[in-house]
Amino acid sequence: MGKIAIVLLSGEDNPARALAGLHVAQRIFEARKENEIEDVEVFLFTEGLRIVGEPASKLAHLVNECVEAGIVVGGCSNQLNSWNLADEAKVAGIHSEFARDAFSRYARDGYTVMTF
Repeated sequence: MGKIAIVLLSGEDNPARALAGLHVAQRIFEARKENEIEDVEVFLFTEGLRIVGEPASKLAHLVNECVEAGIVVGGCSNQLNSWNLADEAKVAGIHSEFARDAFSRYARDGYTVMTF
C-alpha cells in the first residue's frame, strides 16, 4: 500500500497552485482504496500555512473539507507559533509538528511527497 504526502507551500500568493494541491489530496483520498493508497496527508508549510489565518477564504474552506473527510492535515509548529496561528490551527483540526520531523517521517516511512 502506498502513502502520499501533499506539502502545500502555496497559499494566497498562488491560489491556483494551492487549490490544485488541495484538490489532488481530496481526489487521491477519495480513490485510495481502489488505488491501494494507505495514507494521504497534507502538510501546510510557509505560505500554505498562512491559510490558517484566513478562515473565511476558499483555501481555508478546502483545508476544512480535507480535515472533515479524514485526511490528516498538519502544519509546521515553528511557523504556527511564530505567526500566532497555533490556536487557530488547533480549532481547525490541524495538528502541529516540526517540519523537520514530518519530512523525516515521510522519508523513513516511504511516502511519495508532492509539493504544490
